[in-house]
Amino acid sequence: MRVTCTSCESAVDHCHGTLIVHAGRMPECTENGCTDFAHIRHAFVVDCGDIAGGCSCTTDTPNRRRA
Repeated sequence: MRVTCTSCESAVDHCHGTLIVHAGRMPECTENGCTDFAHIRHAFVVDCGDIAGGCSCTTDTPNRRRA
């Protein structure tokens, strides 16, 4: 059985990686070679603080006071 991607078969512009959004809204994609970080191209978009183990960009930021 062969599993195919319907977006690939339809020639829809997309990425198979996960878009990680870092502090300061800087994006990073898990797919090698991805250069277009538009949210619409990625099925999965996560905040770096939600990744298991966290991210250095969230731990380097001083804590903000909550109102």
